[in-house]
Amino acid sequence: MTWQTVIKDIIFYILKVLIAILLIAAAFIVGTMIGYSVVGGAGEPMDVFNPEIWQHILDYIF
Repeated sequence: MTWQTVIKDIIFYILKVLIAILLIAAAFIVGTMIGYSVVGGAGEPMDVFNPEIWQHILDYIF
């Protein structure tokens, strides 16, 4: 095993991890938009990014 294959394996591993993180973030964003607007029936999907909504959610939890 040469150093080139080791570097190549490391780069592929890092790319896999980054892709997984991006997919998880995208699923979280889409899930919150669907959950807020469709399931919750609260309004526009983009309203979920309003900081006041998140403050209300945190106040409700704590």
